[in-house]
Amino acid sequence: MRTAIRRLEDGVEVLTISLSRNSPAPPPTITVRWSLPSVDMAGMWTPSASAGREITADFDAAVVPASLTGNAPVLTLFGRGEQNRLTIAVSDALNPLTLAAKLREEDVRVYGTARIMAERHDPVATYSVDLRFDRRPLPFYDSLRDVGQWWSRQKGYQPTLIPADAREPLDSSWYSYHQDVPDTLMKAEADAARDLGFKVLIVDDGWQTNDGNRGYAYAGDWKPVRLRNMRGFTDYLHGRGMKGMLWFSVPLVGDRSEAYARFKGKFLRHWAEQSTNVLDPRYPEVRAYLVETFRRAVAEWGWDGLKLDFIDMLKSDDATVLTAADGRDYASVYDAVDRLMTDIMHTLRSARRDVLIEFRQPYTGPLIRKYGNMLRASDAPNTSILNRQRIVDLRLLAGSTPVHADPIVWNADDPVEQAAVQLWDTMFGVPQVSMRLAEVDEDHAMMLKNYLDYWRANRGVLMDGRFAPEGIRGNYDLIRATGPTKQIVGLYAPRLVDVDSTMPIVEIVNATASPRVLVNIVGPTASYRMIKTNAVGQSLPPQTIRLGAGPHMLDVPVLGRVSLTRH
Repeated sequence: MRTAIRRLEDGVEVLTISLSRNSPAPPPTITVRWSLPSVDMAGMWTPSASAGREITADFDAAVVPASLTGNAPVLTLFGRGEQNRLTIAVSDALNPLTLAAKLREEDVRVYGTARIMAERHDPVATYSVDLRFDRRPLPFYDSLRDVGQWWSRQKGYQPTLIPADAREPLDSSWYSYHQDVPDTLMKAEADAARDLGFKVLIVDDGWQTNDGNRGYAYAGDWKPVRLRNMRGFTDYLHGRGMKGMLWFSVPLVGDRSEAYARFKGKFLRHWAEQSTNVLDPRYPEVRAYLVETFRRAVAEWGWDGLKLDFIDMLKSDDATVLTAADGRDYASVYDAVDRLMTDIMHTLRSARRDVLIEFRQPYTGPLIRKYGNMLRASDAPNTSILNRQRIVDLRLLAGSTPVHADPIVWNADDPVEQAAVQLWDTMFGVPQVSMRLAEVDEDHAMMLKNYLDYWRANRGVLMDGRFAPEGIRGNYDLIRATGPTKQIVGLYAPRLVDVDSTMPIVEIVNATASPRVLVNIVGPTASYRMIKTNAVGQSLPPQTIRLGAGPHMLDVPVLGRVSLTRH
């Protein structure tokens, strides 16, 4: 084993660990330990908010797992001002590893570990890994942005190209229809979506089976059943200026499917609760079957993109035999997944260069960006705060890859402002909506149109501006996106909003329950043209207002916004 440390810049160092053998052998688990005083250590950010944001005691067994089909290998310790205290990231986003940082009460220091090659691995002759340590006192979001850029410069990690339609709001059938997706309903939904300006429709689970039970007992055959005329349906979408995406549960073969007998003995495991099985991608015939299945959907059925689900099930465990034998041409499951996804993307791009591919949390790490051009928050139906949190967690590392909201759904009896919360909470992600749009009442339709119109008009700032979320423990209760001449602020809890008086345009979305917003003017006195707009898009007459340095209370409609344009 050889180690080397190199300094990239003040506060940023990279530790390189290299292994080499004369003949291949299973690599050992590499454990790197570090510690530093717990000075201004307020919490720990990881890609999985469900792990909490606390620095736990050293007797806590919790760790942050990462792999190709799981989380990204990074964690950040942050101070009370949410500045970076230490960000550690690992270059190997393919193989399973764990990260941890714990407080030892005896000396009030934080002790961290990185366990690389944390699971058994097939024999290799060489292996090298970098650990990047960043102690610059930057805002935590800037430290994480830099990690994302570092990964994207690695060989084999370059993100895929992003088609324009990957940044388009889309209509999803999942929460609104579940598995009830026949041609007639989907055509009616497409018409309603087009009328609201949607350009993309996702047909989710159900098209391939008449089974209405939850579970995946019939997954794996991928024959049109409820949505019978695939080419006719995609032609229908294209004739209306829309594009379509189709759902697949990539590795699942149900107990009652025809494919079960074909692939019996070529599964990683049985998922008893869902009456299904997980295919083993190390078999070339498994990969060939999946690649051909997806090719047919795009090249023959006419779909413009695919929603590829459940690849987090593609992982090894203690029962996995890690050998390239008995028909397997890979020993490592993760190497085989990388090959599978690479082959899928090469084949699909040959059929349609601008093909759309969506993946969802937690399989959204840096390697996933080379296969997919849409990343989506994991399931959060009618739970907008969780949706917002997951969008931000994704965006912190996603770079230019568009991050989508989990499909937004609300109760038809909700007041307009309450329904609007589900939308504005997710403003910093590409909208996905899952309502039966033809059945949405007039007020809700106005509210939705207002949101979509605003989002499209400001997409450049929201998606490409400098992204600065605040309030980690408040599920990011204030978020800014800043372009060259405009800043948009999402306010999600009553708190002071700093306004830079030199910025030409500042717009604040009031997604709180209060009709008042407290702003703090930072900089010289400025005169503004002020316009207030409510949740359904109705604006009050413009006013001229002069604001000097310091705090000012503004009346702003609940789930509305105020626009301040400097004279």
